[in-house]
Amino acid sequence: MIQVIHSPFGQEHPYEQLPEERTPRQPLAGEPFSIGMVTRPPGAVRQVRVVSTVDGGEARVVEAELISNWQQEREHGVGAEFLERIVRIEQDVWRAQLTVPAQGATLTYTLDGDGVTYDSYTITGEAWQAGSEQYKDASLITAAAGRGPKEIEWLSNGQQARRVRLTFAARPDEAFYGLGERYNALNQRGEVLDVRVYEQYKSQGKRAYMPIPFLLSSAGFGLWVESSRWMQFDLCASSSDEWVLEADLDANQQLKLHWFEEADPLAIIRQFTMKTGRPALPPLWTFGLWMSANEWNSQARVEKEVRSTFEHGITPSVLVIEAWSDETTFYIWNDAQYAAKPGDQRLHYADFTFPAQGKWPNPKAMTDALHAQNIKLILWQIPAMKKIDGAHAQHDADRAYFAEQQYGVREPDGSLHAIRPFWFRGGWLWDVTNPDAVEWWLGKRAYLIEELGVDGFKTDGGEHLWSTKAVFGDGRTGVDVWNEYPRLYTQAYYDYATARRESVMFSRAGFTGSQTSPAHWAGDENSTWDAYRHSILGGLSAGISGISFWGWDIGGFSGEIPSAELYLRSTAMAAFCPIFQYHAEYNAQRTPSNDRTPWNMQARTGDERVIPTFRFFTNVRHNLMPYIWREAQHSAETGEPMMRAAQLSEPKASPYAYFFGRDLLVYPVTEPDTTQVSIYLPEGEWRDLWTGTAYHGEQTTMVDVPLDRIPVFARVGTRIPVLLGESGQLGEAVPLSADGNTELRFE
Repeated sequence: MIQVIHSPFGQEHPYEQLPEERTPRQPLAGEPFSIGMVTRPPGAVRQVRVVSTVDGGEARVVEAELISNWQQEREHGVGAEFLERIVRIEQDVWRAQLTVPAQGATLTYTLDGDGVTYDSYTITGEAWQAGSEQYKDASLITAAAGRGPKEIEWLSNGQQARRVRLTFAARPDEAFYGLGERYNALNQRGEVLDVRVYEQYKSQGKRAYMPIPFLLSSAGFGLWVESSRWMQFDLCASSSDEWVLEADLDANQQLKLHWFEEADPLAIIRQFTMKTGRPALPPLWTFGLWMSANEWNSQARVEKEVRSTFEHGITPSVLVIEAWSDETTFYIWNDAQYAAKPGDQRLHYADFTFPAQGKWPNPKAMTDALHAQNIKLILWQIPAMKKIDGAHAQHDADRAYFAEQQYGVREPDGSLHAIRPFWFRGGWLWDVTNPDAVEWWLGKRAYLIEELGVDGFKTDGGEHLWSTKAVFGDGRTGVDVWNEYPRLYTQAYYDYATARRESVMFSRAGFTGSQTSPAHWAGDENSTWDAYRHSILGGLSAGISGISFWGWDIGGFSGEIPSAELYLRSTAMAAFCPIFQYHAEYNAQRTPSNDRTPWNMQARTGDERVIPTFRFFTNVRHNLMPYIWREAQHSAETGEPMMRAAQLSEPKASPYAYFFGRDLLVYPVTEPDTTQVSIYLPEGEWRDLWTGTAYHGEQTTMVDVPLDRIPVFARVGTRIPVLLGESGQLGEAVPLSADGNTELRFE
């Protein structure tokens, strides 16, 4: 069968294009563009032509060029989805050049392969026009203290505007912060950033799991764009004295802007966060040590690692198991035996038999034992109805019912939308806007919460939607839900679980308002110093954008294991971070292990300082828990982040420096082979947390940084509630408790 294929938007990958796409996908009036086409099988078509007309006028024929030896170009930083597509379809690639007609005119082009006519496509000329009263909306131009745009332009076909471009004046020294969890920089001046939820898989650069359209300026204002559609911020990259917002308009050709103006940047963050959703306070146990690794795929392995942590005197609070399920239904334990039920029915724990020699011989006993040791259990989840090869009775029944009830996101023709990204490609995406679909999906998992006592879920994979036209149960399409999907997905799990027991979610992706379903982690990253620095920036940017309860994988979770120095420097930083956890990528059970447990890191690196130093910082974490809990409550009440970038109030501070809560100033050590670091302290008098040494503010000071210390300072007059042991010193083991027995007073 001969195929001639052209798909103007392809898979709608936000950063890459397939050879059969139009480039650019939406060119402007008068702009040349390329029509990409593929023919299959290779060599079957000798000539491809493109026949075009403008508004039904005279036809024009263009001969397409065969691109010999075509290969996919890999864009810098492209993630795992590129690697998945490295297996190529055998095909020929062709290209033809056309030009978009004038504004309002429609170009129709048809493909012809060896004289056979194939599909037709249209494109209408759009152009930017300035200051048209037809589309002007007061919410676009009303700004605090007269901060309205100096120029407004509309992208229009002459009848309807699709996009707006607002240009604002910028001060020479103006800094820009926020826009969600951003890894590339803290101050985004000189950058161009879009707002698009995307899974990059390591080396994120400017791409974001959790973009949030909230901009904080050092000029004393904040801007929230109340939209989940695509937008882009040019922050003095194109012009040193201007910043530009370009954004898609809603169906009413409007865009809502919310301006906040305060001298204190934290006051602006408070206003934004409270307007988009009061942060939910996670339980106290959330702030203890989290332990996790993708290799832990059996009850025996989990119990072994739990024994090991107690043997080494390192007290955990949360255990995350990713590889627990059958990897098909994602709600049934691997190796469990049971009789499949119809898709509309739920399974209960009593319906399962767990073989003594299986991977999980007694999940209930394991969960109870964890709880007896004050360890909470989190299980991994994804929002996809997986496509599998072969038969699986329960999954087949669920999948059939899912399709029958229209519980998945749909295409415009009513068919179920197939996932396009590499991860779970071809599966169906759960429609989190359909209340019946939500109740059915989570009902399948109810026994985990209600009967086993699972304490929450790692709600992974919220970035599966690549479609602007996909249809949702609430009537919206992907153009509005693409960015919002991970928030809706996580919120559904959070509401369901917390209605039944004290629970927490652990999510990678998010959007505006995700603070209402905590907590979040920074996603996938290598074990390198560079990745460590970028993760800190991600956490600080997330905090500015309303996401307070955030963490990351200590030392990175992927690739070669970290050095002992990197592991311990990042452990020290994570001890002064809302979520304190280690995690490791799957290593196919090969030896040596790549687990990021402190005992494995010590064995792998040969550095005998690893376990005692990790234990010391875990104990310090427990010592400071009364302070941490007080500050977590304050964050939930006010919307202020727990990690607050020092640069917001002190431009001379390092971009990696931050206040942990209101009273502790933390300077992570972010470079290898470091014995001293340069510290800039803000105005006032300061004391070292560890020694009480006095420092004067508004000056740069060199401080020693042995491997078992991180520079932390408290302002004179500060009182830190703590729980100390008999020695009265930080670093002694104490229980996880919010009740302090004394105060650290910095006089």
